[in-house]
Amino acid sequence: MTVCLLLLGFLLLNPVQARVASADGLLLWFHTLLPVLLPFFILSRLLIALDGVSGVTQFIAPLARGLFGLSPNGAFCLLAGFLCGYPVGAKLSADLVREGRISQEEGAYLLTFTNNASPAFLTGYCLLEALGMPELITVSLFLVYSSPLLYARLTRRGRIFPDLSIEKKTSGSQISFKIVDACIMDGLENILKLGGYLILFSMLAKLLLLLIGSLPLCSCVAVGLLEITNGLSIIAHTSFLTKRAAWVLSLFFVSFGGLSGAAQTESMLLGTPLSVPDYLKAKACTALLTACLALLYLGLTDLLPALPLPAAP
Repeated sequence: MTVCLLLLGFLLLNPVQARVASADGLLLWFHTLLPVLLPFFILSRLLIALDGVSGVTQFIAPLARGLFGLSPNGAFCLLAGFLCGYPVGAKLSADLVREGRISQEEGAYLLTFTNNASPAFLTGYCLLEALGMPELITVSLFLVYSSPLLYARLTRRGRIFPDLSIEKKTSGSQISFKIVDACIMDGLENILKLGGYLILFSMLAKLLLLLIGSLPLCSCVAVGLLEITNGLSIIAHTSFLTKRAAWVLSLFFVSFGGLSGAAQTESMLLGTPLSVPDYLKAKACTALLTACLALLYLGLTDLLPALPLPAAP
């Protein structure tokens, strides 16, 4: 209620800034999420509906089962969540739980580590466009994606999840327009939800900047925790952070995903018993782990040049 009143006041008292913020969110959705996520939402639903997941995961499924105890459907969620970005991991976890393809326990476990920023966002926007640090692409990819995997290993507790997929032969006649239409409508509904959340959180980020913009560190942290893209933009244009601090803070924001990402995740989980508080706890732990590993990397790169070289024989 308070947030709604604040946004309404923002629209009425500062319509120009509110329009700019709304347009920024809409453009981000149109140019980034719509062309990437809409086709994936549709195709992933088709794969699940037609029992085609096993064909996609035949190579990764044994590895996912050995390391994380996942079923073949869980392995598909793992693969897609790491490649396609927020909130694909959450959507697939929810879809698979709703249809009884994975257990509720496996869905809750997958939610804690498969909902991540895409490699394209991390490299293209974060490291190249915002930070201008192409030399750190490889190590950043390793840190951001090894952290959730490490968290998953630490929280697995020896569990091996059952394969609940129902084997059935799918002939060409079963691929009907009714199934395709249902998958398209599901994809459109979810992508429109994401657009709405992006617009609202872009407006909230702009409002925060107007309220606490005179406190650079506070505004940087607050906006970054609220919405990743705006947070990275502030880091890119700030002068009070060193390059190293900017890099570590950016990786923290990307790993956490922002409250905007959490809201998008919650919208994907409607109708399931999966828990957003548990998701937020896992993302906070993963973000802290990523930041600690980044600091460790910086410490090691400082230390290694200072180590004495072995004496020549």
